[in-house]
Amino acid sequence: MSLFSKLLNGAGGDKSPLDMLKNAAETVLNEAEKAAENARKAQQASPSQTASQYADQGSGWYDSIPAEENQYNFNGTYLQYFDKLFREEFPGYEIRQEPGRDARSPLFVFYRDGGKRLVVELKSERSSAQAIRRRCEAEGTPYLRFYYDHEGWWNTRSYVRDRVKNALPV
Repeated sequence: MSLFSKLLNGAGGDKSPLDMLKNAAETVLNEAEKAAENARKAQQASPSQTASQYADQGSGWYDSIPAEENQYNFNGTYLQYFDKLFREEFPGYEIRQEPGRDARSPLFVFYRDGGKRLVVELKSERSSAQAIRRRCEAEGTPYLRFYYDHEGWWNTRSYVRDRVKNALPV
């Protein structure tokens, strides 16, 4: 019998539904704390790369704001930043801002010689939607995504430029 049905049916022996819910919440909390502790121990046993190592590799991850132009030190919105960057770095393409799945996931679509060459989706890190990616995959169109609200991810000009350049067909 599930917890929900136990609560509704009053099954649980001497425990009130509120006590049962409290116990279930405590169990979940304990499991989450154990998982966090295990992850911390695993990281200490095998340290991952530091922020400076990521930055050195050009990954776009920094622990403090980089000096290079990025979406956070740009004088405008993140949409204006990406629009300006794409137009300046890729003048040989017609770049259109198009609606995405919703208002929080706009697209920049690169066209050349009448054909769609790349779809770039700007997304919140909280979004798990995959519809645009799947559609591009089905069409055979290259697809990239950039998260505009991921902590430590600054979307520096060189990082965005290099990823787009590598995704565009030759």
